[in-house]
Amino acid sequence: MKKAALGLILLVLFISGCRDSSDDTGIVEIRENMFLTQVNDINLNYREYLGRTIKLEGFILRNHWNERDYYFVVRNGPDCCGNDGEIGFEISWNPDNDGSGQPMDQRNSFPDVDEWVQAVGVLNSYDFMGHPFLFLTLSELNVLETRGLEHVIR
Repeated sequence: MKKAALGLILLVLFISGCRDSSDDTGIVEIRENMFLTQVNDINLNYREYLGRTIKLEGFILRNHWNERDYYFVVRNGPDCCGNDGEIGFEISWNPDNDGSGQPMDQRNSFPDVDEWVQAVGVLNSYDFMGHPFLFLTLSELNVLETRGLEHVIR
């Protein structure tokens, strides 16, 4: 009985530790050793995080579609059949981002693809085919010289 109670207490502390990753400034910092877990928690419980400042590191990914560019800060994670899935968030300097992407003339406001960056921004969402799609409205985007783990498993 004592082992079960201790196990339950540790589980609660672990789960609340994933959600309570704020530093003294109230910023939710997505840490390298729990990157996948924290990003999943934010996606699953996004209503609790909307409007909060998120800080994460990863590499720049750009998707081009319909004459627009979409930028992301991501890391590679486990996926089916040996293919890596990208885990992270879309980023935008535009707080009114409606999912239409960045115009071609704004490419210079983002680092090159695969640059390792630290992004800080407020979590927002827009409607994508009837579902919320999360993105960060950037306040900071800094290129870092030292890369972290590109492949994360938790």
